[in-house]
Amino acid sequence: MEAEQCYKVLYDIAQKLNSKLAPEEVLRTIVESIRDAADVKGCSLMLLTPDRQELIHSVACGLSNWYVRKGPVRVDAAIAQALDGKPVAVLDATTDTRVQYKEQAKKEGVVSMLSLPLTRRGQVIGIVRIYTSELRRFSDQEIDFFSVLANLGAVALERAELLEEEKRQFLRFVSIAAHDLKAPLAAIQTFLGVILDGLAGDLNEKQRHMMQRASQRINELLNLISNLLDIPRIELGQLVQEMTEVSLAQVIDSFIEEGSSLAEQKGLRFSAHIQPNLSCVYGAPIRLKQVITNLVNNAINYTDEGEVVMRVMETDSEILVEVADTGCGIPPDDIPRLFKDFFRGSNAGPKGTGLGLSISRRIVEAHGGKIWAESPCAETGKGSKFCFTLPRKAKVAA
Repeated sequence: MEAEQCYKVLYDIAQKLNSKLAPEEVLRTIVESIRDAADVKGCSLMLLTPDRQELIHSVACGLSNWYVRKGPVRVDAAIAQALDGKPVAVLDATTDTRVQYKEQAKKEGVVSMLSLPLTRRGQVIGIVRIYTSELRRFSDQEIDFFSVLANLGAVALERAELLEEEKRQFLRFVSIAAHDLKAPLAAIQTFLGVILDGLAGDLNEKQRHMMQRASQRINELLNLISNLLDIPRIELGQLVQEMTEVSLAQVIDSFIEEGSSLAEQKGLRFSAHIQPNLSCVYGAPIRLKQVITNLVNNAINYTDEGEVVMRVMETDSEILVEVADTGCGIPPDDIPRLFKDFFRGSNAGPKGTGLGLSISRRIVEAHGGKIWAESPCAETGKGSKFCFTLPRKAKVAA
């Protein structure tokens, strides 16, 4: 590889790694970049277990799942040399006695291998392994260059982990602060309710109006705090504790009466069309209802006349939920930012925290699904349509 080409590859990889914040994204960028730069069959990154006796495949590209998951990778003679900080080249992985899984390598079509130490703060934490589909002797220049790429990845990984830890600490702070604010505000709201109910004496019209405005503002603050509490719970993975096998049809059924009532108050029609015998999903029922409630409420809020329609259908691998309206629609420039924290559309009006859609996105993604918006709705040519998918389970809900 020419020097100019090496510089270009280094620059491109550095740019990619600099834009990746999540550790798993950094790991994938490392192996994909090295695989492409080396022009080989595949590449994997394996991290040492705490006892330093085995390696675990963290990420791989160009390799089949069965090969990656063929079994534990023991620290054998070849790997031990790499863990000492020295690159190890294997010309023929199907015959070399140092290779632990020779038959599996032959079946996978792996011929030559190059193992590079992955070093962080002077300590080897794992290896990057390059796999070829034909015999290949790596030159000293190539080995040095790929080692630089591996170590560049290790630096980026450390940076990503530090950012993740900072994020976790910030989310914990937000959670504690929001929790501490909620209790006194709830107490104030209770006292305002007592006053508005006339239990503390009669109010004149002006006093009642002021108390109602204060109560409304407290409600808005409590909603904001609830949203702020939701974000760290989701980001820190606490939704997993709430997940079980659940019928999405039943979750939606529990909301239909509420949705119909809200629509009726605005003179709108609300309908839900759910495919029969819908499969179950693995999820948190309360959180899924939160997403549905948010999407339908938004659709009703931004629709002055017409209808809001929910459709739920099943494909080969997922459940699709659509909420369409005949409302004001979404400006094209706003669509890419709809699911960002605190973003409010340019035609959204003064009310709201700008967190509902971003929390809905977090919930859906925590369930392994996707969420998006379209405007205008393709079927009607007006309004907007919000959609999300969830992976389905094979079992059919009763």
